[in-house]
Amino acid sequence: MSRRRAPLIGIIGGYGAVGRSAARSLAAEGRFRLRLGGRDGEAARACAARLPAPAEAMAVDAGDPRSLGRFSQGCRTVLNCAGPAYLLVDRARRAAFAAGADYVDVMDDGRTADPVPGRTAVLSAGLTPGLSGLLPGLLSQGLRPGGEFTGCYAGLGTLTRTGALDYLLSAERGYGTPMAVWRGGVVPSALAVERHFPVPGVPRPLVAHPFLTEELVDRARELGLGEARWYNAFDGDAVLGTLNRARGGHPGPRDLAARAEELVRSSALDAAGRTPYHVLWGRLEGSDQEGNAVSRAIVIRGEDGSGLTGAVGAFAAAAVCGGQVLRGVHQASAVLSPRAVVDWLRTGVPGVTVRQTTVSSSPDAEHGRGPGDGTEAGGVEEGTL
Repeated sequence: MSRRRAPLIGIIGGYGAVGRSAARSLAAEGRFRLRLGGRDGEAARACAARLPAPAEAMAVDAGDPRSLGRFSQGCRTVLNCAGPAYLLVDRARRAAFAAGADYVDVMDDGRTADPVPGRTAVLSAGLTPGLSGLLPGLLSQGLRPGGEFTGCYAGLGTLTRTGALDYLLSAERGYGTPMAVWRGGVVPSALAVERHFPVPGVPRPLVAHPFLTEELVDRARELGLGEARWYNAFDGDAVLGTLNRARGGHPGPRDLAARAEELVRSSALDAAGRTPYHVLWGRLEGSDQEGNAVSRAIVIRGEDGSGLTGAVGAFAAAAVCGGQVLRGVHQASAVLSPRAVVDWLRTGVPGVTVRQTTVSSSPDAEHGRGPGDGTEAGGVEEGTL
């Protein structure tokens, strides 16, 4: 395909931490033209100039529908990496659709997903939500329904201000149910905080808070899981203390900004002098089609959470451009291929490691082979619950 005829992907927030990662991933593909946008046109042009493939730049205000409309003109797909998502809501999605473009967002814009004939949108195409919701489907492939899934996110590193705002706002907007578990339905107050929670690849036990996300509820229902639980694990006291103090009430813009700044400072304090990391871990206990017990686990680790988020968003934008997602408005974890996303991260994102293990009672496991899924057989690595 000639350069002129390659589909154009516009990246809103293209010079931010998440947008830069998405732009690098898409530029490395060589199949797309790119347009980077943000309020600072000069910063967008400087970021575009550093990419390994030609890219244009344009100033765009993510809060201004007219500016978003101009930016979206001519794009096949618009990828929104700007935030805070819960303050920008669905302006970018509506502008993209009006301009005849499809749409991808690394977050959920918090509005009812009204379909538009002929258009596609993929929301929550980031680290969590997004990649987190793909783990149950990846681990359950080829197994019988009724398995039990446990997952966890743990991160250590200084948050961006936008990331801190989205974290605070998502907790207030009913993104999930604390202390709940899925057992054919949401069972509230079923779990407790784990004070010494081991996470594979993390050198010390963490404090893990059960938080049953809407994303996991959807996947558990779709996959027919018998039980599902999710934990957010904290490596240090500063962030956890700030979040505990921030609970309750509906702060105004000024109070919210102050809480976000405190959360940024707390994350820097927890991370001081330590190597940053972001880990997603999942384990599924189930049985194969012959009734043999199977235990599968996966650990995805990277140093940069923004980099992982941007890479997943880039994959979703490429999939939408390639016609691999049906028309309509979807959550990323419901429509993206778990295996393809993990392979994209494993091969295309520097510093990302993926480790999968399988333990099976089948004869193949005794010969050092997993049940035909390309994973390792044998014991799950030390630290797995």
